[in-house]
Amino acid sequence: MVHLLEKLETRQPRYAVVDALRFVLALWVTIGHYEMFPLFAGVNEATPVGRFLVHAWRSIVFGSPAVIVFFVISGFCIHLPYRGDRKMEVGRYYLRRYTRILIPVAAAIGVYQFVGQRFVWWGEHSILWQSPLWSLLCEEIYYAVYPMLRRLRRALSWQRMILAAFAASLGVAATHFRALSWYDCGPLGAAVILLPVWLLGCSLAEEVEMLQALRADAWWRIWMWRFGVWFASWITEMLHFKAHLPLTQTMAWFGIIAYLWVKNEIVWSKTRAPSRVLAWAGLWSYSLYLVHPQTADLWYALNIQNVGPRLFWCGVILSSLAGAYAFYLVVERPSHLLAQWIGTTRSGAASGNAGLGVSNLDNGASAVNATII
Repeated sequence: MVHLLEKLETRQPRYAVVDALRFVLALWVTIGHYEMFPLFAGVNEATPVGRFLVHAWRSIVFGSPAVIVFFVISGFCIHLPYRGDRKMEVGRYYLRRYTRILIPVAAAIGVYQFVGQRFVWWGEHSILWQSPLWSLLCEEIYYAVYPMLRRLRRALSWQRMILAAFAASLGVAATHFRALSWYDCGPLGAAVILLPVWLLGCSLAEEVEMLQALRADAWWRIWMWRFGVWFASWITEMLHFKAHLPLTQTMAWFGIIAYLWVKNEIVWSKTRAPSRVLAWAGLWSYSLYLVHPQTADLWYALNIQNVGPRLFWCGVILSSLAGAYAFYLVVERPSHLLAQWIGTTRSGAASGNAGLGVSNLDNGASAVNATII
């Protein structure tokens, strides 16, 4: 078994750009939970110009839309091994999924307790819902119903299912118009609202092999999409904080832009490979999502004073990254290898190389889902 795990570990993800995106998104959420780099620290906010500079700079990073991109990536990763008419062993699928996701979650909750965080397990204020784990709970709902959705897709089509999901999303969102956060919608309500975003990721997995690579001189196109998705996320931030339009009313629509952006990133990666560093870091982005607030406490524990706001910010972020990587080595990586082994035992071998080829992409909650502010 050890030899098999070593062979699995050396396999490269089929779409390394997805791993790169996962790290960028997880880091975006991490910064969003802390604060933007204090570029204008010390600027006098009492002046109109100073106030504008400080507040405009702080608004650049908004973590909530990054979570929605993770839903697209999650649907993509889950469906990719089972696209078309590929065989699916439902029991093995569930075992692999929950091994991959729940072991790190259980360990992360242990970390929360270790740093002194107090919480309740069940009920309206459960740690599984009223915390960054809320998006993972939505993911677990999608994983549970995915085999049924896959069968339903054969009778209908992804397009019709997505349209029906958007109709249901609009209906549930309309009944929760005054909901200030996803917590107010409940797990099932939030899962229904965001289901079309997840299904868009499944649809992308179905069409990904047919996507044509961009020409090398079309680099401007991918940068247009990168700016566009950031600007759309900024608009949702302004609508949320200035116009008081809840995220429950805007995130499903943002999911369409997120889907198009991820699609174009994959297309561009066929012309130019993504950064190897970002792709490597994406392998432990799930850990970064799970424990970044708690591992940041490593920096605070050092009690380093008088280093200035900019160096202090770097210390917090680097502490989050280092702690997350340690969590990955100790917890996430072994659980991932165990899930891969479950998928490659004798009865699982029939699923073919397609399932193995994306094993490193199979982040479960996309991971990561990173989090909602």
